[in-house]
Amino acid sequence: MTDTGGSEKHTIAVMVENKFGVLSRVAGLFSARGYNIESLSVGETLDATVSRMTLVVKGDAFVVEQVIKQLHKLIDVIKVTDLSEENHVEREMLLIKVNAEPGRARKS
Repeated sequence: MTDTGGSEKHTIAVMVENKFGVLSRVAGLFSARGYNIESLSVGETLDATVSRMTLVVKGDAFVVEQVIKQLHKLIDVIKVTDLSEENHVEREMLLIKVNAEPGRARKS
């Protein structure tokens, strides 16, 4: 996915050990290097000892390569995959809260 600023969005899947503080260490890795996480989702896998983190990061190929190398160096990281390099399906979800007073609905 190409952005108008010349950098690309990359979706990175990270399999990590399901331990206290892993999310903090991964987020700290990004903030220490001045990289922004566009989106982050974390969930436990079928194996309760492993979680999957899905991150969306914006940057050129060099930045993403550096991020992946740094992620591999973290002790609790099991596997890192750049999903942008593979065939994949992307979805976006929007959650909207609407305040409406009862009895104020229009009839058609």
